[in-house]
Amino acid sequence: MGTQVPSVGRGRNAAAVGTVLALVLTVTVGCCLTAPGAWAAEPPIPGSPLDAYNHHVPYDVGVHKIARLAAIIAYVLMVATVVLGVMLRLRFMQQAVNRSTFYGAHMTLALSATIFGGMHGLTFLYQPIWQIGWTQLTVPFVGGVQRLPVGFGILGTELAIAVACSLWLQRRLGYHRWLKFHQLAYVAFALLWLHIFLVHPEPRHLNPVSVGIAAGAGTVLLALLIRIFPSRSRLRQHAFPSSAGGIK
Repeated sequence: MGTQVPSVGRGRNAAAVGTVLALVLTVTVGCCLTAPGAWAAEPPIPGSPLDAYNHHVPYDVGVHKIARLAAIIAYVLMVATVVLGVMLRLRFMQQAVNRSTFYGAHMTLALSATIFGGMHGLTFLYQPIWQIGWTQLTVPFVGGVQRLPVGFGILGTELAIAVACSLWLQRRLGYHRWLKFHQLAYVAFALLWLHIFLVHPEPRHLNPVSVGIAAGAGTVLLALLIRIFPSRSRLRQHAFPSSAGGIK
């Protein structure tokens, strides 16, 4: 009766972040389902080849394909990074795979996602129709074309970079303080998902890309729920440590 489960207080911050992420996903999906005609009634798409044609501005299809491919790869790596981070935190499969291997894979995926995300952003410097320079590429919500969706993408990318770079400050901040900041990775994912969902109609219609994007978001949301609500066996493990040396 006197034993308390320490994971309840620890999950409050993660629960708040999870609520924000779930709310963002619910609102955006709701907009898609309730107003399909409104999305289709806005041709041409700002920044699209047709928009460039109407404004008599050159458009590089090759650069567009590179930007699209980099974005898809970055999204897949980002989902894998979050899921592996949850597995690392909850120590899943720790008896089969060394923890340092999980940690190295998590860091490699995070770095790769950041690189491909940066490549995606840099390609728009070479598309005149987007009117993006170095200032618009680094300062959120100052661009002229699709200011809000692009701003979400820039803000999410910069927040993800800050979360990754905070690793070098872990000893100065202290582990628990650093962990709270590290949980902003979920907010970064929500911002980047909003960018993907709003910047182009493709993710809002039924097609292989939209199914993949929705599956990735659902996977991250499921991993976050597992992170917030640990299993009964894990709660029992924390409440009654084993005699062989306690909780590992």
